Amino acid sequence: MGQAGLALIATTIITAIIHTLIPDHWLPFVLVARVEGWSVRHTVFLTTAAALLHVTVSIALGLLVVALGRGAEQAVMGIAAQIGSLTGWVLVTFGLAYMAWFLLRGGHVHSFGMHPHHDAEEESEAPRGPAHPRRTFPGYALAFIVGFNPCILVAPIVYGAAQMSRATVVAVAASFAATTVLTMVGATLIGYRGTSKLTSPFLTRYGEALSGGLIALTGLAVMLIAP
Repeated sequence: MGQAGLALIATTIITAIIHTLIPDHWLPFVLVARVEGWSVRHTVFLTTAAALLHVTVSIALGLLVVALGRGAEQAVMGIAAQIGSLTGWVLVTFGLAYMAWFLLRGGHVHSFGMHPHHDAEEESEAPRGPAHPRRTFPGYALAFIVGFNPCILVAPIVYGAAQMSRATVVAVAASFAATTVLTMVGATLIGYRGTSKLTSPFLTRYGEALSGGLIALTGLAVMLIAP
């Protein structure tokens, strides 16, 4: 592999880091993990699953461009843009539904890992078992929503790698996959750890509604920046 191939791999890694740090890749997992009381292991599992799906869809689009030829690039990029816009709408819907579901229930859940209608003495006397996620469906749904949103920027990189060699394509795909997964999981864990210090009566009571609203705003931002 020559200097051009190494430069392409470096471009892939930089692109993956910058793209993955966009909040729609990790912020929803931080917010939902806190209000659902997910363990670190469960949070990492779902974030990794979303990252792997994201990588698979992105690389598949790049390989589709390679298979169909340069003339099909605009069509494939258009499809990817439509998927990204759809993901934004779904995130908005997910966030608003999550917020409405919480408010309609009157807020009686463990918001941000705390129980809004138990006092500290009751909590200290309550038996503490192993931490388990209370509901799994929102997590798996969120993993699919976030994951099924390809990175448009990787398609031309994969196409360029294909003009060099198969080894370059494999190296680019592996670099993109590893960087994306590590960055996405790392950003989620940093956010997860950071929000553990956010405790207040308001967050205790309305953390889940606030999280739903922030997820909806993240989806709105995705739609606004989509090409």
